[in-house]
Amino acid sequence: MISLMVVPDYMPDQFSTWYMLNNYLQKKSGQNISIIMPSSFEEVDAQQKKEKVSLLYLNPFYAGTYVHDQGYLPLVRPKNKFDEVMIVTAATSPLESIEELSGDVTIALSLNEDTNYIGLRLLDSANLSDDQIITDKKDNFLMVASSVIRQSATIGVIQKDVFEKFNDITKNQLKVLLKSRIREVSHVMVYDPSQISDVAPLKEALIGMYNDESGKSILKSLDFPEGFEELNEETMEFMIDIVDTMR
Repeated sequence: MISLMVVPDYMPDQFSTWYMLNNYLQKKSGQNISIIMPSSFEEVDAQQKKEKVSLLYLNPFYAGTYVHDQGYLPLVRPKNKFDEVMIVTAATSPLESIEELSGDVTIALSLNEDTNYIGLRLLDSANLSDDQIITDKKDNFLMVASSVIRQSATIGVIQKDVFEKFNDITKNQLKVLLKSRIREVSHVMVYDPSQISDVAPLKEALIGMYNDESGKSILKSLDFPEGFEELNEETMEFMIDIVDTMR
């Protein structure tokens, strides 16, 4: 049986949709697939140490480890769906740009490391020293937003897609200082060739979702409006190089 593991950096209301995608993939590919939805990144690592999964949907900051160290190969990625972030502060804050940051700055971060890496790299133009930066890790992006709104953190780093899904009450209490525009890194789906000898049916099913009404409905719920596209090794390596530069 094929196993599919999804790293836990999706929106909570998308949890059941991944099960729907898994059922769709089984039906269209004609293969038995079990889905694994760990609740933390620690569980992701524990699962891999226990037994490698066949398919992985993960963020680009994890991809290099799985591709280079564990032999996974690229399969697909969401089309034109890039991992961008926002740096926000409280709406009542006098700050209007990150260049105005000074003194000790508390930054609220989530457990999503790719978002954190991009956000901290965006802060380079603020010219803050390591001694000035105090990081405050939160379990999710909503808690990051809450920390900023309550001003227990000066700024927060939030995934752009998540910010856009916040309700108006939350968004109106936040001020966006900076948005990333990398347009190069995205989540990816990779596979273990030692477990999947013929990946063509899976790739065809995933890419074909956009042209199927039930598949399109699932894609919409996952916020992949243009569906999946094939991911080749050259593009995968280029993305890994960009990520390594950010570290």
